[in-house]
Amino acid sequence: MKGIYGLIFVFVFIISSCSESKKESTKKPPEQVKKTEPMQKTHPGKMIYMQFCLACHMENGQGVPGLYPTLVKTEWIGDKTKMIENVLKGLEGPIIVNGEPFNNVMAKLDYLGDKEIADVLTYIRSNFGNNEDAVTISEVSAVRASLTK
Repeated sequence: MKGIYGLIFVFVFIISSCSESKKESTKKPPEQVKKTEPMQKTHPGKMIYMQFCLACHMENGQGVPGLYPTLVKTEWIGDKTKMIENVLKGLEGPIIVNGEPFNNVMAKLDYLGDKEIADVLTYIRSNFGNNEDAVTISEVSAVRASLTK
């Protein structure tokens, strides 16, 4: 009888060892588990900024001294209507931004849609150290309409 119990013990031990090794072999070692970073939502105006504004105002919004004004904590972003007009009509001639003089040309971007303009201006007004409210599509439409009269 001792022999039978011994065989049963060995048999149960082998089976449990095999099933545990199967369980372990299906587990991925920690270095093989791919960590997924949460996707960061990009502001819809950022892509427009990168395409149309970055060359002059730089990625960080600081502009180019003497050539293109900063967008960082500037009084110029406070007036929505003026900002929308600047995008639609462009801007040229001498201006003072944060106490620094500029005399260059900003091309008009009137070919951008109202949503694109609202998005990019909202992006500017909520980044670069600015904390202003959003520009709406209806605000851009109203300014555009007033310029065509």
